[in-house]
Amino acid sequence: MTFEIDLFVDLNTEDDRGLPWTFLDGARDPSSIVPGRYVIVGAGAVSAVAQVVDVADDGVVHVRPLPGPVSANAHLLGDRGAA
Repeated sequence: MTFEIDLFVDLNTEDDRGLPWTFLDGARDPSSIVPGRYVIVGAGAVSAVAQVVDVADDGVVHVRPLPGPVSANAHLLGDRGAA
């Protein structure tokens, strides 16, 4: 099963709260990036399911990745998880 990345995030980039962050323009569908929603994040071969923590007015998005592979957390994505 393959999964499309919803939001491109370098998971090694963390802010002072320890949360990975990126810009909203890195989203496949920016309107789907809302606080509380689970999305697939990552870059290249690295991906994870993460919960969107916040979206700032300047377009900065913070996420909280879940442990484990995307397949283990795909149930949180609803019907849009698999490509």
